[in-house]
Amino acid sequence: MNKTEFAKRLSEIMEENNRTARDVSLNIGQNSGYINSILNEKAYPSMDVFFKICEELSITPVDFFDTENKYPEMMNRIIPYLKELNYEQFDTIEKIVKAIVENNK
Repeated sequence: MNKTEFAKRLSEIMEENNRTARDVSLNIGQNSGYINSILNEKAYPSMDVFFKICEELSITPVDFFDTENKYPEMMNRIIPYLKELNYEQFDTIEKIVKAIVENNK
């Protein structure tokens, strides 16, 4: 993932979380313009800071790089509930989601 792709993905996830660059920067212990420097493709975060960004946005590093998952934070909120379902309930949810996706095509 190059700087442009990295910046785009970070921007998408921040938008999903309704977060500003300044807010995320300060909450991860950086100066207020830090995330903007990443979004403007002037910098990459260190691994340590990248992990802090992911934690701040309630995603995993895997979620960040899974660009097919448009809403990773929301997905992470739903998964614990899905784990509580029995087989029949889970099967019903699968059928509903499949129908919705097929209707959107």
